[in-house]
Amino acid sequence: MSNGTSEARTALRVTMVSPHLPPEQGANAILPALLAPALELAGVTTRYVTHPPHHGATVGTDRQVDYVPRRGRRRIDRTMFGAVSAGARIAAGATGAIRRSDLVHLHSNGLIVEVGDWLASLCGVPSIITLYGTDIWDYDPRRHARFARVVCRAKCRVFYSQRLLEYARDLNLAPEPSVVVYAPVPPAFRLPSEAERRLLREELGLSAGPVLLTVKRLHPVAGHEDLLRAMPIILSAAPATQLLLIGEGELRGSLEALAQAVGVTGHVRFLGAVPNDRLWRYYAAADLFVLPSRLESWGTVMLESLACGTPVVATETAGGCEVKQHFSDDIRLVECERPRSLAEAVGAGLGASRRSSDATRRKLAANFSVAGCARQYLEVYQSAVPDSTRAAASLHP
Repeated sequence: MSNGTSEARTALRVTMVSPHLPPEQGANAILPALLAPALELAGVTTRYVTHPPHHGATVGTDRQVDYVPRRGRRRIDRTMFGAVSAGARIAAGATGAIRRSDLVHLHSNGLIVEVGDWLASLCGVPSIITLYGTDIWDYDPRRHARFARVVCRAKCRVFYSQRLLEYARDLNLAPEPSVVVYAPVPPAFRLPSEAERRLLREELGLSAGPVLLTVKRLHPVAGHEDLLRAMPIILSAAPATQLLLIGEGELRGSLEALAQAVGVTGHVRFLGAVPNDRLWRYYAAADLFVLPSRLESWGTVMLESLACGTPVVATETAGGCEVKQHFSDDIRLVECERPRSLAEAVGAGLGASRRSSDATRRKLAANFSVAGCARQYLEVYQSAVPDSTRAAASLHP
C-alpha cells in the first residue's frame, strides 16, 4: 500500500453465515444482503455461507456465496446420525470461507449457525451473532444447549429490538457486550406523489375502495386468522374494502378456506411471495397496513409501510409496542387475538384518511437508514477483531 488512504481501506474479511438469503424472505435473509454493499464502502469484503433457496433461484447479489446442503426432513435426517452427517456436509462447504475470514457474522440459529460457530472456533476466527426473535422467544435450555453456547461464545450479541434483548437477559443469553441495532429501511421504500399512487393502484388492479395490506409469512404466529375474522365487521362499515395478503407459508390452504367460511373471499387477495424490490408498490398503494401478529420482535414491515406513507394498525406484541414508542402518531395498537378490536382499529384508521406524517418519514431517514445500520455493525465488527487485523475504516453519515 502506498498511502494512508489505501491502508485505511485494507479489507476486513467477513463471512456471514445465515440459513437464508434472498430470494428467500425473512429478516435473517434480508439483513445480510442489505449490509454487504453498504459495508463495502468501508473496505469490508463479504462472503456468504447459506443454504440454496427453496425455489431454485440464486441470491440477488454479486457477493461470493457458498451454498451448503440442508439437513433434510426424512426421519433419518432428524436423528443424531442425520445431524452429524449434515453437519459434516455443511462444514465441508463452509471451511474455506471461514478459514479465510477475519470475522464470522452468524445470523439467527440452526445447524448451519452451530457449524459456522464451531468452524470459527476451530480456525481461531472471532464471531458475532445477530438474534432476530424466534431464536430467543422459542429458546428451551434443555433442547437448545448448543445454541446457547454459540450465543455466549460470540464476541458480541446484536439484538433486533430492546425488548428482545431484555428477554434474552432473563434467559442468561445476553452477556456483555450485547447491543441493539434496529433493522434498516432501504431507500426503495418511499413516499409516492398522489399521481404516482393513483397510477400504482391502477396497475395493481385495485378499486377505488379502501385497501388493507399485510406482509408476513403465513404462519400461526402471524395472526392472519384474526384479521380474516375481523373482515366481516370491517366490511359492514366499509363494504368496498379489499385485503391484500403478501406472503407464503404452510397455512395458505387453511386461510383460504377460512376466508370462504366467513364470506369474504371476494374481498381478499392472496398474492403469495412478492420480491422485496416490488413490495414498496403495495405499501404505497394501500390505505392502511395491518399487522395482526401474535409474536413480533420488532416489525420492520411496519417501518417500510410508514416510509411509503401508509399508517399502521398492529397488535400489542413486544415489537409493536417498541415501534410505537418511536412512531406514536402513525401506529394504532390493539390486543392480540381480538378480531373485533382489530376491526374497530382498522375502521378508525380508515376513517382518519391520512398518510404517515412528515416527522415520521424524517425520523426513518435519519435513524433507520441502511448506511446508519452498517455504521453500527462496523463498530461491532471492529470491536470484535484483534487489533492486528482491525481495519481503520469508517462509514461517514
